Amino acid sequence: MSNFQIRLEGQAIDLQPNKTITLSRFNPVLDFDVVQGSRVLDFIVPFSPKNNKFFNWYYKPQAAFPPEDLYCEQYADGELIERGYITLREVAADGYKVMYTQNLGEVFGDYQKVLLSDIDFGSEAKPIAFTAAANHLTDAYCLPMIQNAGYYGTASPAGFGGYMNEYTLSAYTASTPKVPMMYLRWLLGKIEDLCNFTIKGEFVDDVIMQRLVLYNTFAVEPTDTVIQYRNHLPALTIPELLKELRKLFNLGLFFDVRTRTLTMRYADQLLQQPTALNWSKKIGIIAARSPEMATRLELDWEVDSSDGRMKVRPADYEKYNTPGSELLFPVKTHFSTTDVTAAGLPIVEQPGITTVNNQRNNKFAPRLLFWHGMVGGIPFASNYIGPRRLAWHGTNNLVDHYWKQFETFRGRTSRRVVPANLTATDIALIDMHQRAGQTMTIHVQGRDYLIGNQRINLPLAGPTELELWMR
Repeated sequence: MSNFQIRLEGQAIDLQPNKTITLSRFNPVLDFDVVQGSRVLDFIVPFSPKNNKFFNWYYKPQAAFPPEDLYCEQYADGELIERGYITLREVAADGYKVMYTQNLGEVFGDYQKVLLSDIDFGSEAKPIAFTAAANHLTDAYCLPMIQNAGYYGTASPAGFGGYMNEYTLSAYTASTPKVPMMYLRWLLGKIEDLCNFTIKGEFVDDVIMQRLVLYNTFAVEPTDTVIQYRNHLPALTIPELLKELRKLFNLGLFFDVRTRTLTMRYADQLLQQPTALNWSKKIGIIAARSPEMATRLELDWEVDSSDGRMKVRPADYEKYNTPGSELLFPVKTHFSTTDVTAAGLPIVEQPGITTVNNQRNNKFAPRLLFWHGMVGGIPFASNYIGPRRLAWHGTNNLVDHYWKQFETFRGRTSRRVVPANLTATDIALIDMHQRAGQTMTIHVQGRDYLIGNQRINLPLAGPTELELWMR
């Protein structure tokens, strides 16, 4: 049996002798509904002077419950294999009943369950004249011109030309509704500041993704003196924002709880990584396997029901199904986009949020556009930029750019659960979150496999159970 330690705040605690705990891990690339961290369900930590201090002597009737989770590191044979938090659940007859998790359900603290539209991200004084040529790398927002004849419903005020942020003769027209569109890059930066978090990875470094803006319909009124940023953000929580981006662009979300870092990586790129580990000697010949029945992708988004243009979706915005007759694997995101004119200008038929006509109670759904800057003399955004386009069909679509590898993988994979004779070093290598997906695949007996769930018995006294998906 290997040497195993659980360290709380850097100190090894006392463990029950000859007891085994099971560490469960999950591959975030394979789960679109939730991002799961590692966990060990309830286990007992014995009473001892050292342990009592950590858990505030809670076995005593007069002791207060320790309110904070304790930072935890797990070591096997001197190798750091896991980092997360220990939570006290209750006191049992033989010790403290605790649970180990990576605490992803509280990783954003007080803002975990608060809508973006309710978070105070700050404000600024309304400018005398809005800047049309906004800089997507430094500014908080832009005001792209968007065709929307239905902004004021059936009672448009005098001078309204049928556009949000209408721009003519080198200026925004006086009568147009001014609707700032926040940059996604800016929003992720504000989340970093607010939650003491670092967000990095190929997605945030992508120069094209840095041009994404969050469409909305909330007007800055002529009588307003400040711009409240949150008014122009969708009704999503921070975890929902990340999860819905994941489902649109096929992202892997990897959390390092110690350094408070989120790495956002393109899953299709991860699936193309060469396999570096040959574990043929650690895993025997694999015979049993389970077929994957849902082998076809169904990719879809929730369109904004208040946009008349989307009552009957244009063909390119219809959901995508992998050709064939097998069962479907559905992925549906809250994010969508707008229709565009022949010139690429966004076009909607949507009542706005404004004091005019008492329209403050109107809503908008999460949608994205790409900011181009000044094009043809107008501030221009669209659902495309260069070789990328927010659509499921047609040229430069989302499927071709972000989902092809995953689609191929699902079409031919099968599942196997196997015992593996792994060392502590091996266990550390396949920590998905800690290594940000760097090692997700292994080679066994002539085939490459994607690692799914892991069940690791600690101390390491027997085989580790690995879920393997054939590539």
